Amino acid sequence: MSNKNRDHGLLRIHAVGAIACLLVAGGSVWFATHSVAKRRGLFLSARHELTTTKNQLNETVSTRSGLATMVQRLERITSQELDLVSVKQINARSADIVELAENAGLSVDSLQPLDMITDARVPVQPLELIGRADADEVSDMLAQLEANMPDTHIQSIELSSEVFGSQQVRVRMLMYWFVDPVEQS
Repeated sequence: MSNKNRDHGLLRIHAVGAIACLLVAGGSVWFATHSVAKRRGLFLSARHELTTTKNQLNETVSTRSGLATMVQRLERITSQELDLVSVKQINARSADIVELAENAGLSVDSLQPLDMITDARVPVQPLELIGRADADEVSDMLAQLEANMPDTHIQSIELSSEVFGSQQVRVRMLMYWFVDPVEQS
């Protein structure tokens, strides 16, 4: 019996050793798997963060490009900046407008300044012109005004014919003359 007990004792020792080995191996696998899963999670999180950062960078580059285009456009516009003159020059400006209109063939009946608009960023001196001309002469006058007085804007224009079929029209034009805000009085 001693051999049998001894074999039985050895068998128990081997079984306990095998169980211990299985526990160590299982624990190692579990820790390795857990560690790999944790690192994979960190990798996926970092990859997601990288993708998000790339998208933000692309949006920023796109926005910067759009802003650069706007700056270039504004620089082009402001490079041809107008030199505004003082409203004190209203008599000279009125004489220039009448001369320009008459050179275009328009017969000026009156040119009157209206109440100045000062609540705008740039003060505006409205001028109302009333006269008579052929429609082509009105068109020529508008072209001349745009070419020679870029600080004057046509706000409204009314053309009416007094006689049916006549080329002669009555003209009522409201012009906005942008004046120097510093020089206004």
